[in-house]
Amino acid sequence: MDFMKTIQERRSIRRFRSSPVDPELVFTLLREAQQLYSSGEAAAFRCVYAGTPDSRERLAACMLEPMVKNRLVKWLPEKVRDFVRKRVTDIPGHLAVIAVTGPDRRESDLNYAAVCGIMQNFQLVAWQRRLGVLWDTEPMIQSKELFDLFQMKPEERLVGIFHLGFFDKMPKARARTRAEKKWTVLSGGGG
Repeated sequence: MDFMKTIQERRSIRRFRSSPVDPELVFTLLREAQQLYSSGEAAAFRCVYAGTPDSRERLAACMLEPMVKNRLVKWLPEKVRDFVRKRVTDIPGHLAVIAVTGPDRRESDLNYAAVCGIMQNFQLVAWQRRLGVLWDTEPMIQSKELFDLFQMKPEERLVGIFHLGFFDKMPKARARTRAEKKWTVLSGGGG
């Protein structure tokens, strides 16, 4: 596997074919992504997969519920809500990734970082099979309705939802910020 090439070519996919994504493929990709993440300890997380029409409808309803309850958003036309619902239900698969929180902040942060590393690996191994992924961290997914749907426990944290599907057309590359622009050298001295 040419990782540099895969990393440079990978794109977030927003338009998917309607063909289903086999849960066994998703599980295989998760296993591969986990094996690629080299860490002293195993990351503590679990996943919930919504790949059937019924499960995608339930997911869409839970994602829309906070919008419907919000007094400021109630004015949104039904067309907008239908668009959001259709967008979620038309995507062939959704993988919610839930990390376990630790007894202290440091342990929680270490596990969260490990889970994010595995999620990044997942995107790369999925890309090699032309399975598109969009990593969703929008505030609307941090809702009681979704937490209840995923049967989350108090010691768990929703890291994000992968929207999954096969694609026909690869989006154009966006300009990337050069590493030099993100680089600062801390120099000695006082003050």
